[in-house]
Amino acid sequence: MKKRIYYYFLCLSLPCILVLATALSLMFHNAGRKQELSAIRGHARLVYDLLGSGITGELLFSDYISYATDAPRMTIISPNGIVLLDSRTIADRLDNHIDRPEISDAFENGSGEALRYSETFKATMYYYALRLPDGNVLRVSAIIGGVADVVAVVLPAVFIATVLILLIANIAARRLTNRIIAPLENIDFDSVNPAVYDELTPYVKRINRQKEEIDEQIATISERANTIETIISQMSEGLILTDPLGIVLTANDRARELFKYDMDNANLLHIYREREFQDALRRCLRGESIMTQLEHTIVSNSGKDTKTTRSYSVYMSPVVSEEAVRGSVILFHDITENLIAERHRREFSANVSHELKTPLTTISALSEMIANGIAKDEDIESFALKINEQAGRLLVLIEDIIRLSEFDEGSSNVQETRFSLWDLAETVIASIRDNSNGIDIRLTGDRFEITAFHRMIDELLSNLIDNGVKYNKEGGSVIVDLRQSEGGEFSISVSDDGIGIPEEHQARIFERFYRVDGSRYKKTGGTGLGLSIVKHIVEFHYGSILLKSSENEGTTVTCYLKELI
Repeated sequence: MKKRIYYYFLCLSLPCILVLATALSLMFHNAGRKQELSAIRGHARLVYDLLGSGITGELLFSDYISYATDAPRMTIISPNGIVLLDSRTIADRLDNHIDRPEISDAFENGSGEALRYSETFKATMYYYALRLPDGNVLRVSAIIGGVADVVAVVLPAVFIATVLILLIANIAARRLTNRIIAPLENIDFDSVNPAVYDELTPYVKRINRQKEEIDEQIATISERANTIETIISQMSEGLILTDPLGIVLTANDRARELFKYDMDNANLLHIYREREFQDALRRCLRGESIMTQLEHTIVSNSGKDTKTTRSYSVYMSPVVSEEAVRGSVILFHDITENLIAERHRREFSANVSHELKTPLTTISALSEMIANGIAKDEDIESFALKINEQAGRLLVLIEDIIRLSEFDEGSSNVQETRFSLWDLAETVIASIRDNSNGIDIRLTGDRFEITAFHRMIDELLSNLIDNGVKYNKEGGSVIVDLRQSEGGEFSISVSDDGIGIPEEHQARIFERFYRVDGSRYKKTGGTGLGLSIVKHIVEFHYGSILLKSSENEGTTVTCYLKELI
């Protein structure tokens, strides 16, 4: 706007200069012409008076007969049009002048004048004629300067004036433009009454209202955008938005972690080249909603490259506007844990069926033999003992399954209490020592009280110490160590010098019904659920488990727990 106003002012001065130059040229031309015509008439009057005083034409014209003279041309014509005398040439060479308008007017009216272009002199000529007392006509003529001649004379002055006017106009235009624009540039839209032209006040007020509305809308949009961005960034699922070509427009942190790739403005078809995924994405970009499942291997560079394969449910939805696909929304939902849980559930169901079937089969077979009289009298007592043993085993298994179900559902009906962990450990050790087959069990560490689930800590100690005894060597030992840390944390460590756990089995030792040595299990009994129950108890106390074991050298299980304060 500022430049436009400036150029308008500057351009306005140019026509003014042209008009002024034209007017001056015409004015000078008209003034000069009047002066020239007046001089020619005065010259004619002077010659007229001289001829009237008795001076002959021959004598008067003798000094004028020259082609180089700048004096007006003088000619005397007789009443019949014949040229008698001429100051520029020999009269006999000239044509009859009776048809010249100024000559005719002079004979009739006493004087005449004419202005016409002369082919002889190639210029505009002015002719002035007077009738002499003797009846002849005196004509005086001279070349009259044209507009071009005047312009040529005036042009330097006009040019200098134009330059001066342009300089003045430039300065004036800049100052005027700055004065006009300054109030607009310095408008304080936050002021109630901004200093501005009165004519613009309604517009400024309207702009202020619109500004306030826009600020409110921007604030609302920013708040929504921040909310959406926060939600997207906190999503556990990977979210990617693409354009119709598959170029990534935005991706949340989970998606970036998934692909380990700078996804901005990258083509998703180039980032992930798995064929099934690419086919699904192309179908989505053609307008089809897709749900598929894929496995993706994630490479971790922490210390050493490790590969982890995760399973994902992928939901692809096209973004359609005005019957055209504008892009796609892709959601990656990690279902690895669900698949693992489902596998564990199936394994658990199979294991439960197997574990329940074994004692029930024994109980059913022995009771049927007794009921049908097949069993000998001396065998009935041993059969009854075996039935009682298998029933007890079945009861323990059912109780452990019920305990795990309570843990899974979070419905374990126990209350935290304040008790001495040392006293509880001594009680558990005393109950196990009677059936320890000579295994030495010792208690070490700190004496302290804790607030926790008494029944759960009892189970944890019982399972860990019982495993230490069952899987120990003849004459071995089990050490139970109790430690209290700052911040309401404590640890329970159970170490044995038994058969140990091979490294390849250590990752799964806390799974339900998982056993390292099936033959050993048949000798020692047990449900295979003890360490799984221990894991759940530790999780209930917001803790963690550390397992250290070497084959044939022993095992140490350390549980780090927090008090329930």
